[in-house]
Amino acid sequence: MYDLVILGGGPGGLRAAELAAGAGMKTVLVEKDRLGGVCLNRGCIPTKALYAHIIGGKGSAEGLWDRVESVMDKLRQGSATAMRMAGVKVCRGTGTVVRWEGTKKLSVQKDDGTIEEIEGERLLLATGARSVRPVFSGNDLPGVLTGDWAIVDPTLWDPERNSGVQTAAVLGAGVIAMEMAMMLLALGKKVLLLKHSDQILRRLDGDIKKKAAQIMKKRGASIYDYVRLSEVCEDQGRLLLRGTSKDEPFEERCDRLILASSMEPILDGFGLENSPLKIMKGAIAVDSCQRTSVDGVYAVGDCTGGAMLAHLAEYQALAAVSAMTDRDYTVDPDAVPACVFMDPEAGAVGLTEEEAKNRGEEILTAKAYFGANGMALALGESDGFVKVVARASDMTLLGVHILGPEAASVLGEAALAVSKKLTARDVAYSVHAHPTLCECFRDACLRLVEKQHQQPLRS
Repeated sequence: MYDLVILGGGPGGLRAAELAAGAGMKTVLVEKDRLGGVCLNRGCIPTKALYAHIIGGKGSAEGLWDRVESVMDKLRQGSATAMRMAGVKVCRGTGTVVRWEGTKKLSVQKDDGTIEEIEGERLLLATGARSVRPVFSGNDLPGVLTGDWAIVDPTLWDPERNSGVQTAAVLGAGVIAMEMAMMLLALGKKVLLLKHSDQILRRLDGDIKKKAAQIMKKRGASIYDYVRLSEVCEDQGRLLLRGTSKDEPFEERCDRLILASSMEPILDGFGLENSPLKIMKGAIAVDSCQRTSVDGVYAVGDCTGGAMLAHLAEYQALAAVSAMTDRDYTVDPDAVPACVFMDPEAGAVGLTEEEAKNRGEEILTAKAYFGANGMALALGESDGFVKVVARASDMTLLGVHILGPEAASVLGEAALAVSKKLTARDVAYSVHAHPTLCECFRDACLRLVEKQHQQPLRS
């Protein structure tokens, strides 16, 4: 009998296992695939390894795929070691929940064909999400790849294994689509960006979306709005795409079509189809402590819907284990950072200007530009800005939005500020080292303070 049974070994499941074991709970983790989930094996990590190599110049083009595989292997080994050191049993196989009420029971079909039954006082679901293939004729042709599998297709990225891919079409305009399009452009590929609407990066601040679109066009992407594909067929070794764009006939040819438009929680398999769990909007419903509608059953990560981010899953795991051990922690949905590894990078935490206004907030906004930042100029990467959104009455920071060099790293300080409800004055009057990119965040906050006082505070 275990104190906690975890179904799924992605970021949320791994973190929950480590935390639970650290709190003295006898823990078992059931995973049918490699540890790390989509993030480590077909998502965040291979994408960032490619990004560092292609955009950051970390190595020669010839060694690209070897480096990507090396990074993933090291982290897989690290995950296995962390479980072993924490005393967590890892059960390899497909787990099916056969008893939900009272003591939880799973039947695990192991890799060697044997069946193992596992019982636990509590159950934590971390079953993840999967890519959705839009419905059109030919959506399963060999050259049509979902975003997660495209990122680990070496023929798309590695010059040594290139199979003649010169043109790639990317369907979507979210984070995955933009990151892949930017890297393909950097490799000298022709990129067709096929958007479902007239926007990119829908959840980001309007100023960042506008600037990012300009950058994509400047890099040479061919951008189509309101695309609806009706069919894809093979044509002399290439893919012929047909449909509409802005209700006009659309036809283009490419070597690969990458479907990077959406993900959905995995709610089939694992015994979830006939479970008593409450489902809302296609995801497992949870409260602020990640408790489901079934007593003793928790859920974290992508299977709960919302923002599908590895770091959010890890903090949801912290909230779940905290609830199991009578500790007080919940995730503030307004303080979850998100970043986009384009060139330059983008990052955001908190409310956009539009969201704050829609909530009835009276706000002040200010920007500081990396073109006036010493470190950005020294790096030769001075494009972009930091935009801050604050409540007008008390200057509490409601949102921080960054487009520029190492935006994801600068975002760390911004996330802390928004999470702890610091004011623009708190940041502006904190000494920042010079020269650093974080000074741009400080300068944006200083401009907000100036706006409030209606007079400059700088020399």
